[in-house]
Amino acid sequence: MEKPVVVITGVTGYLGSATCLAFLQDGSFSVRGTVRSTSNEKKLQPLKLGLGELFAGLELVEADLSDEDSLIKACVGATFVVHTASPFHFKGGCVKPAVKGTTAVMKACSVHKVKRCVVTSSCAAMQAPAAEELGSQAIYWRRGEDKPVPPAAYNETCWSNPERPEGLHDYMKSKTWAERAAWDYQKANPGFDLVTILPCFIMGPAPCDGEGTSVSYMLDILKGKKAEIPRNSSSFVDVRDCAAAHLKAILLPEAANQRFILYNQRVLLRDVYGWLAKYNEKGAKVPTKLAEGEDSMDGDLIDNTKSREVLKIEYTPMEKTFCDAAEYLLSVGAV
Repeated sequence: MEKPVVVITGVTGYLGSATCLAFLQDGSFSVRGTVRSTSNEKKLQPLKLGLGELFAGLELVEADLSDEDSLIKACVGATFVVHTASPFHFKGGCVKPAVKGTTAVMKACSVHKVKRCVVTSSCAAMQAPAAEELGSQAIYWRRGEDKPVPPAAYNETCWSNPERPEGLHDYMKSKTWAERAAWDYQKANPGFDLVTILPCFIMGPAPCDGEGTSVSYMLDILKGKKAEIPRNSSSFVDVRDCAAAHLKAILLPEAANQRFILYNQRVLLRDVYGWLAKYNEKGAKVPTKLAEGEDSMDGDLIDNTKSREVLKIEYTPMEKTFCDAAEYLLSVGAV
């Protein structure tokens, strides 16, 4: 019996490569990955090394977010599609390729009668409503204020507002408009299931370390870009947990037509730097001096209940996430 074909877009990317690995390890699918060029050995070599012997089971095809026909062609014969490819940077210009690529993938699902499509969105698509939309239930965690703000948490019913008066960053707009485009298309063309995955800041080791935002963040810490440890905090999730969520979003019938937040916990950066300081013995330059001021856990409250109860995600401890990432980057000579 032939295995169903799953097309994964952007398999040389950070999340895309981890998702590709998860599907290959599962063994239930014939995996086809999209890349911009199948002849770019410099780009493909990290994927070959990262997947090891599993690479032989991966079919590669060319496709580009800006070329609708290429994405539609890439999905010929597919039963499932997982769309991870989308710009993740803060230089501007993310909106057009994100929306165009997502819309093209939706059309491909209609053309080829795909059963289910999973789209990588982001917490950026639900964490930035307009202030007036929040009303008295403002969703922020502010410690030390005279008048505590109600601790309502963001969940999958929340949406960012790209047109809010206070403005919204280009990247956050791109993820919001792209996910909206996916749901709008599926509503108008309801021939396939849609699932969207909304991760917060993804960290951890992936088959392709690349030059993306997540890896740059880790390298900046390991190379001592900052002289002192920042006193703020951030919300993280392991890339392997995100990959597992994309796989389960295909495997589990009950995941159909739902959004899922992928969020582990909010972590003080002093803890992150503390975990990584031991790698100074191996050539890293992680700062050990705290910056002046007080530690701040200020940040948005996020509810990850659905990911745990429906997708059955068991989140990786954050210390393991960061240490595994550091060990991988050291092993490949990135530090």
